[in-house]
Amino acid sequence: MWIEPKIDWQDGDPFNIEDYNRIKNNLNEIRQQALVLWPDFEYDEMGEDKTYEDYGFYADELNLFEKNVTHICEGTYPFAVGTEKSFAENQPFIDAMELNRLESACLIMYGNIRGRIEGRKHLPFTLNGGDF
Repeated sequence: MWIEPKIDWQDGDPFNIEDYNRIKNNLNEIRQQALVLWPDFEYDEMGEDKTYEDYGFYADELNLFEKNVTHICEGTYPFAVGTEKSFAENQPFIDAMELNRLESACLIMYGNIRGRIEGRKHLPFTLNGGDF
């Protein structure tokens, strides 16, 4: 299910479980929508939604966001979504600028893919006396 992304991140905004799950699930939804029009493409599974019992966020999880944005662009259409960034343990956490880039990329990709799906022309025809 698509959830409207947050594209107005500011330095100091907290990144929480709802934000993580929104980005993860939006990427999954974009992929599912893309498969309506494009053949299957490389995509890294991101696991289950996080809960408050989970310990936190890891660099490899954030890197999956980055990789899946790239995979979607390579598997569908080369949307202009900026440059993939890589995160590592004990390095700076994802910042507002990168969160805005990721969530804006999701919005661009989703809007364009949905537009292509909804813009497909359908040809009504009658077959053996019944309308289809």
